[in-house]
Amino acid sequence: MERTIGNLGQEIRQHSNLYANLSREGVRRCQANALKAMVPTLCPEKAPFPSTSIDIGGGYVLLCKRDARSIFPNGLAARAISDYLGYMGKVKIQHWAHLRLPNGQIARTAW
Repeated sequence: MERTIGNLGQEIRQHSNLYANLSREGVRRCQANALKAMVPTLCPEKAPFPSTSIDIGGGYVLLCKRDARSIFPNGLAARAISDYLGYMGKVKIQHWAHLRLPNGQIARTAW
């Protein structure tokens, strides 16, 4: 409630008629909210994730902080990744710091 009052106070344009202007801004906000509730297409939904994220399917989403460059893993790591992917060749990977799981939890790496 306090935040709403503060936001309405910031929208006041004429300080000479403070309470009338505050009332008018409150009515305007209520009208806008009622229109959005009646016609949801007026207010397009925000993307659920930042533009830097990548949806990899199955409810998993890679979230930002990532390596600036991709790397070629060496040794056993390279072999394990190649075996898992079923690809015999050099595999290029990129480290990501966060993964959103299908249940909504965020997994963070020690990287």
